[in-house]
Amino acid sequence: MTHSIPKDYSRWVWGKQAVLELIKIHPQKVEQVLISVSDQDRLKKEIVDLCARAGIPVSPKDRKEITRLLQVPAHQNVAARLKGETHAFISLETLVSGILLDSMPAPVLLAVDHLQDPQNLGAIIRTAHCAGVQGIILPKDRSCPVSGTVRKAAAGALEYMPLVQITNFVRSLQWLKEKGFWILSLEAGSPVSLYDLDLRVPLVVVVGGESEGVSSLVRKRSDWLASIPMKGPISSLNASAACAVVLYEILRQRLLMP
Repeated sequence: MTHSIPKDYSRWVWGKQAVLELIKIHPQKVEQVLISVSDQDRLKKEIVDLCARAGIPVSPKDRKEITRLLQVPAHQNVAARLKGETHAFISLETLVSGILLDSMPAPVLLAVDHLQDPQNLGAIIRTAHCAGVQGIILPKDRSCPVSGTVRKAAAGALEYMPLVQITNFVRSLQWLKEKGFWILSLEAGSPVSLYDLDLRVPLVVVVGGESEGVSSLVRKRSDWLASIPMKGPISSLNASAACAVVLYEILRQRLLMP
């Protein structure tokens, strides 16, 4: 059966790892899987086996047909159609309550301040999962949606990462401060180096958008404005690379905790 494709592809997930983890964790959300039979590998076989066990219909398609349906070329010959919206958000209160319930000594949250690039957002979600972040906070407006492109770039990490969508970014950060979190915002050119900070505290890391960085209101609410030391003539990293540097410095410090 042929389905119409929304312009934002909000009900399609593509890429082998993204589809595999989706079916592993949330098989009940998947309506149908399209897969090319021209080239089979271990991941594709695992996807087909998981679909068989979960009762998910699998439709053999050639690569050109999948490309025509999705209107994206980098789908790795596999795509899954969701029954509903691409991702279920949880409330900030639910996320923090769960963290407090688990008695985590120094939890880490990531707040993404109006990021527009889906590749960057997906890469950030993947890095955050690998670095042990407990949840990601996204603004409802002026932020790229959680699309198939984001899911593919996240390579399955989205299925494990709690996401919160908020309407007032600054007010939410203030609420987190009242709950005992420290706010660390990245700011190029800040005299405070990331590596001079003791980050073994409950922490919210704020990463800004590609063009404007962290907003002035968020900077005013931050406990730390820190920069990443640079040596080359190009003195900036993209959002996902900068985020990776910060999160792994935080992880390094936590691994030294008794």
